[in-house]
Amino acid sequence: MNIFVILFRVLMIIVAAALIIIGCFDENGIRKSKKIALLGIVPLAMFVISLCIVYVPSNNVGIRWSAFGGTSNKTLNEGIAIKSPIDKVFLIPTTVEERTIKKVNVQTKDAQFVTSEVNVKFKVNQKDAFKVYKRYTTLDNLKQNIISNYAQKSIETVVTQYNVIDVLGAQKNEVYTMATKDLQQMLKSEGVELIQLTIKDMNAGDEIEKAIADEAVAKKRVETAEQNRLKAKKDAETKVINAKAEADANKILEKQMTNKILAQQWIKKWNGEVPKVSGDNKSMINIGDLIK
Repeated sequence: MNIFVILFRVLMIIVAAALIIIGCFDENGIRKSKKIALLGIVPLAMFVISLCIVYVPSNNVGIRWSAFGGTSNKTLNEGIAIKSPIDKVFLIPTTVEERTIKKVNVQTKDAQFVTSEVNVKFKVNQKDAFKVYKRYTTLDNLKQNIISNYAQKSIETVVTQYNVIDVLGAQKNEVYTMATKDLQQMLKSEGVELIQLTIKDMNAGDEIEKAIADEAVAKKRVETAEQNRLKAKKDAETKVINAKAEADANKILEKQMTNKILAQQWIKKWNGEVPKVSGDNKSMINIGDLIK
């Protein structure tokens, strides 16, 4: 509770008591003025009114608790709110919080232990903040005791479905994604929104790390060999295509080499004497016919 509110309430009680005492009795214990005594009602009324007003700071929600009804599911938003004098209001921050777990140990499908550092960023869902108060009273209790347990459980649930080489190698991102979704659902039931799950420095010892590195090298070699094979295949296909294109071009050129074109080419090389015929007895060509 705000210190100024407390001081104001104490002051109102003192003023009310003083006015009642002064108005009722003098120094000899004799009754004096009722009017002065009635003035004591004013600070008492102000005291009661102060009990009905609560201020919720920014980045917080108010959780109303009543001795008759317990924790209310309806949270109080930022600003001034009205409540009954006997109700209490507890504040729950809604800013982004962070929890780091230095050493999380989980076991893989093939019975290998993996160690990592985990960081969880989260914030309380404003609408469901009453769940946090009802179950844990303060956000700090949730942060210290629940977040780390849920994070470890989520990672463990996912990692046990994979072999160690998959967890640290090719399927690492898949493991992270699944663990994030699992933790998101667990925190949602607590009225908390997961902002980010970060898993870093995940390792299983030097021997496993070497095996993963060797596998990566072998995989790279296979990929390189496959790329070379595909390149050679493509080059061969290109050569075939080029050869076919050249053959087609020659066929077109042959078709274009008509008798008239041949005659024109012959004329370009003519030395001035035009024979009437050209060829042997079996195949005689009339040059005149060619240039008609």
